[in-house]
Amino acid sequence: MSRSSTKMSARLAVALVVVVTTLGAVAVGAASVRAVTASSERAAIFNDAGVLPSDLTDAVTWRPDANRATRPMEPLTRELVTASWLRAWEQLRIVAETGDTSGVAVSFSNTALDDVLAGANGHGGQSLRQQSHDLELTFYSDDGQVIGLTAHATELVHSIERDDGRMERRSVERYDAVLVLEDGGWRIHHLVRRSVELGPWLIAPE
Repeated sequence: MSRSSTKMSARLAVALVVVVTTLGAVAVGAASVRAVTASSERAAIFNDAGVLPSDLTDAVTWRPDANRATRPMEPLTRELVTASWLRAWEQLRIVAETGDTSGVAVSFSNTALDDVLAGANGHGGQSLRQQSHDLELTFYSDDGQVIGLTAHATELVHSIERDDGRMERRSVERYDAVLVLEDGGWRIHHLVRRSVELGPWLIAPE
């Protein structure tokens, strides 16, 4: 092979490397953009339930884990479950006030999701505001994917606008729930209300 042919082959090889490297960088860049966009979209949906105020987070208390819980729950997992539980109730507030169910699948799945969707139009204009939650871990799977909990006392404020003003009443409700880790987030899989204590309707304070 002549010297000129060798130089031409070397130049072609260098050009090929440059092209492959450039295409690879473009592909990686496109994948990164898609990942960031998807992450932003998920974050936007996740935040539809509103930013949780610190006083609401502080209103959640955890009892010592039940003896039947198969393993202790890590502190970080407990924080994530707490936030997911609160956001789920904020999503229920949105559904009650607006009928908008576009964000419920972020917090609910399976039968719990079916129940929320089925009852979306049955609130009769009532607003629903969470006040506090008294929670207890009852089950935590070995693979860390499933959690069972009991809300011994979930305190809610129901309100409705009437011709003579806004009326409110409080309720204290008990729930059993199963949460499943799906797509990196905790969703309520099953939610069963075991009891409810309803207070009287009163004129809401100014």
